[in-house]
Amino acid sequence: MRVELTRDSVAMGDDVWAPHADVREVPDDASVRDVLDAVSGAGYLASIAGGRATWIAETADGTALAVVAQQWPAARLLTAGEGPIAGLADAGGVVRLHFVYRTQADPEAELRRLAADQGGHRPR
Repeated sequence: MRVELTRDSVAMGDDVWAPHADVREVPDDASVRDVLDAVSGAGYLASIAGGRATWIAETADGTALAVVAQQWPAARLLTAGEGPIAGLADAGGVVRLHFVYRTQADPEAELRRLAADQGGHRPR
C-alpha cells in the first residue's frame, strides 16, 4: 500500500523543503499504529532542541488520527486512528497523511482536545 506523507515545517530554514513530501510502501495489512511508529522512528518528523515537538497525524480530510510527541516512545491513537491503514485509502488505493506541527504544545492537552472533538472518545 502506498502512503504519501507531508508535514509542516518547524522553522524558516526547514521551509525550503516544504511540504516535506515522502512516500512509504507498507504492507496492506499494516495498522495505523504500525505506519506511525515507522514514520516517527525513521526521522521523518523533525525533532527540535529541547526534545518537545508535538505533531498531530491527520488524514487528507483533516481527521486527527494520533498525537506524536518527540518525548513519547510511540504515537497515542485517537479513535479515528484505530484499525488498518487500508481503511484510510482513497479510491486509487493511496493513503495521504499530513503531520501538523503544534510547536511545544503539551501533547497530553492536545490529545484531550482532539478526543473531545471526536465526540468524547477516550484516546488510546
